[in-house]
Amino acid sequence: MLGKIDWSNWEASYDLTKGQPPIHPRVIAGVILCGLLKRVRTSRALEEALQFRLDFRWLAEGRSIDHSTIARFRTSNAGAIGDLFVQIGLIAQQMGHLTLRSLGYDGTRLRASNRRSGTRTPDELRQAKKQLTAEFEEHRQAVEQAQDSEDEIFDAAAAADKEEQLSRQSQQIDSALAELERIQSEGKKVPDRLPITDPQSRIAKNKEGGFAPNYNPTATVDADSGLIAAADVISGIDEQSHMHGAIDQVRESFMEGDREREVQVLADGLMATGENIAACKDKHVDFYTPAGPENPAYRKDPSQPIAAEKIDRLPVRGKKPKKGEQDERTFDKSAFLYDAEADVYYCPMGKTLERKSRRKDHTGAERFLYRADKRDCSGCSLRTKCFKNSRNQYGGRIECGVHEQAKTSHTRRMQRDCSRTKYALRAAVTERPFALIKHHFGVREFLVRGLEKVRCEWQWLCIAHNVHRLLCLAPHLARACVP
Repeated sequence: MLGKIDWSNWEASYDLTKGQPPIHPRVIAGVILCGLLKRVRTSRALEEALQFRLDFRWLAEGRSIDHSTIARFRTSNAGAIGDLFVQIGLIAQQMGHLTLRSLGYDGTRLRASNRRSGTRTPDELRQAKKQLTAEFEEHRQAVEQAQDSEDEIFDAAAAADKEEQLSRQSQQIDSALAELERIQSEGKKVPDRLPITDPQSRIAKNKEGGFAPNYNPTATVDADSGLIAAADVISGIDEQSHMHGAIDQVRESFMEGDREREVQVLADGLMATGENIAACKDKHVDFYTPAGPENPAYRKDPSQPIAAEKIDRLPVRGKKPKKGEQDERTFDKSAFLYDAEADVYYCPMGKTLERKSRRKDHTGAERFLYRADKRDCSGCSLRTKCFKNSRNQYGGRIECGVHEQAKTSHTRRMQRDCSRTKYALRAAVTERPFALIKHHFGVREFLVRGLEKVRCEWQWLCIAHNVHRLLCLAPHLARACVP
């Protein structure tokens, strides 16, 4: 399979004017991919396998490759790695496997190469910088004093080691502070704690339990074949804002000449933001997300009160009360119906909530406040279900974004049986690649640090996944790969 790849992008980076003839990139790429398929990931483990394992020696044509060469190869050619990923996909497309009729988009979490306790708050980082500066100056003065006095017991080697240690710690703190300044300059929310060893990662909850520095890899998967069509890594946890970018990447890589073709996209509820839903029409995307339970608030005339027997079934927010406790839950926003033409909400009793003001949230997105007339709420039998504070002197209020009508229409469309049937395929499509990479390849943590290098490593993992998947879809390829 690798023999069909155009390696000119890799070969262009080689300097052929000095040294020994370089090892062809096909050989090193084959070693890396074979290692991922056989759970041999680290550069040193691959170097050892090339010395003692027959399958790796056959693959490398008897060559010995240094671990530093392998490490540089898989992190220093980001553009060429992306090109290799696309070429593997094009081979699958030529074989008739990558149809791209339906796509699944999702993200997961993988631990960064940073220990759990290796994090600091912004104030702790600034304090650590001051402390290290003072320690460095104190150490410098001690060395100068010992040299001036020609102290015989002065250990120059130990002093050099301490200076190197202080310099390394200072570089880590400087990198974390630089990342903090970048976040602030972009107007984003400053994290409560920032990792020191890999400051571009973010503290997030692990599915295995607890919190730790993580990266958020994403994958856009072809539903028919299970092949990954686009891959990326996000340092935060907002993969929903990258969904349409991933779809555009698939169109650019594999739909040349047919980029306006409608594509079906399956995603979980996190992706069902107003921005994503509103953009689907312009981008020719048939979008499917979880429908959720049927909303009893829907009725033909929202200006009329909801039927009495449906009131107890209306969606609510808050924890379910324990036995013997009073139910203090209030109506969820979905219990109020939005009318786009009148730009008002209707409460369960058919009264209107009109727009009163607007503001911008922490992301810069506009938010609108709708409030009911306090005279309508004062004598309402459902007042306690709308207010947490029973002494509230104002009318009920709702806050929403600019794409409320798009979200409402999308939710109603997802309630149809045909939409539920199509969405039922999502879990099998999007979760399978992550399961294979984590369990079959044994990948639970990135080996490298820094967002760009982590992206390179994730691309290699996705290439290995696609090679594995192609060997399953085309058994004759698997037989041809046996030495």
